[in-house]
Amino acid sequence: MPRRFPSLAKDAALVSVRYAVEDYAFDISEHQRRLADDFVLHGNSHYRVHVNEPDAAGSYEFCGLLDGFFLMSVDSEYYTPRSVYFDSPDSLHIYLACSGDGEYVPADNQPISFEAPATVLIIEPAGTAPAEITFDGCTRYVYIILHREVLETLYGGSAHELPAALQAFLGGELSQTSGRTLALSGAMLRCLEDVHTCSLEGRLRWLFLQSKALEIVCQALEAFDQSECLRLVESSKHMPKGVLKARLFLAENFANPPCLEKLAAEVGLSRSALCTGFRQILGQSVYEYVRDLRMKQALALLSEGDDPIIQIAYAVGYNRPSSFSVAFQRHFGASPSKVRRKTSQPRT
Repeated sequence: MPRRFPSLAKDAALVSVRYAVEDYAFDISEHQRRLADDFVLHGNSHYRVHVNEPDAAGSYEFCGLLDGFFLMSVDSEYYTPRSVYFDSPDSLHIYLACSGDGEYVPADNQPISFEAPATVLIIEPAGTAPAEITFDGCTRYVYIILHREVLETLYGGSAHELPAALQAFLGGELSQTSGRTLALSGAMLRCLEDVHTCSLEGRLRWLFLQSKALEIVCQALEAFDQSECLRLVESSKHMPKGVLKARLFLAENFANPPCLEKLAAEVGLSRSALCTGFRQILGQSVYEYVRDLRMKQALALLSEGDDPIIQIAYAVGYNRPSSFSVAFQRHFGASPSKVRRKTSQPRT
């Protein structure tokens, strides 16, 4: 696979991943004046930063889970491709992305695409030279780094349950970087969104991210070892991207969505591929997804405003208020008027 981004100059910046969590301890007193409200410290080696620079804007979070086990979540826009040398040998990398582009270019192997939506697994054996890593566009991803010793500890005496490539990695038999791109499954997408939408703070946030990181590792290794999943990626590599594009389109047009044929044409899929993809990736049909969007908006309008229920019905896409009331009752187990009365009651 030819590389899609320019090679780095030899004197470009180098990011080295260290093993010890304590190496990432942040002395906020040195940066408090500059960072101000753009920095949130959750723990000794766990922080979130909001950036607004000439070539990029957005936020990222770094979380040191254990020695040799790190998670970073990023939701940023790179106005121009951002590239660095990246040094993290003797480790497994797991990259989940629902948007954005980029690539990982090992010194000893072919480029590995980061074009979303995708799950990417990269195994870097000890002794490898720094890779080149590039991110571009509006990126939303989670990146996990798991050192070989941590993977060995997690699996204990059950390394035989791992995919062959990881068994070779643990046994010191892997001589060059190995990478594989998988479909972004529905389970993976939910993990990614859970990380990005987590509202917890402090130690609770750390515990939540640790649980999600372990879930992502399990999901990724299972997908890595399933040949059926790999064949699906080869035969329908455009389906995940089309489904996520349709998801965004429906989020903006749920009150008046197009028919399935027009939606499929809008995102470059056949009707059958669109329907199958929604089931596989999002775990529900297109109709169910639109219904959930309508109900979520209707609940917000009932709870936060005083518009008549008939007006809310029209606003979320129902031509008949009676149909709206029936759908709302089925979804929430209560009528719109009852929900409004409950949410409007003064709190004691």
